[in-house]
Amino acid sequence: MNKQKILSGLSVACLIGLASPAFADDSKTVMKGWDENGVWELNANGETDPVSSAQFYYEMRWQGGQYARNYRHQMLTGDFTCDGVLDRIAGWVDLDNPDGPFFALLFVTNHGAKDHSEIRYIPFKQSEQFALCVFDETAPPVLSWQENSTEYMAEVMGDADMCNFAIRVDDFMCDAPQFFYSEKPDENGDHWMFFRN
Repeated sequence: MNKQKILSGLSVACLIGLASPAFADDSKTVMKGWDENGVWELNANGETDPVSSAQFYYEMRWQGGQYARNYRHQMLTGDFTCDGVLDRIAGWVDLDNPDGPFFALLFVTNHGAKDHSEIRYIPFKQSEQFALCVFDETAPPVLSWQENSTEYMAEVMGDADMCNFAIRVDDFMCDAPQFFYSEKPDENGDHWMFFRN
């Protein structure tokens, strides 16, 4: 009985405290990311925000489908677009496609204060260049990143100005597919460029 009274008293005190003018913000300044109505906005005022977990998982469900989040996925967090802001990249074996398993690779960035996501589905077929060799239920491909030199970017990729971080997908049977971020998109509007040695 005493516990109920104490909890009720705390609830009333909290409600009174929230309604109290001491908690109201009378200043006219709006904090970064928040608009005048108290609603937080992504990349407000042209400033680039790091990709949050909430933003990432929203894109994972939107791009990858309702079951994507349920898959055991790997995630990389770092600056992979060379703009000084954290990006998030994830990979998982997608078993929903009727054509067989695919390795899904999701890129989520806020480069240039514009939220952007792209997804690639890499098949498991030895006969294709854009593919992984072997599907193994017990050992999914490994997602990793690699930093390359400016010379490598100029000589191998043909563009020394392209971001020098490669996102790699290794099944340890074939050469690893790699993806590089390019600020200039290709004809499809994609920023993540495929490469394989």
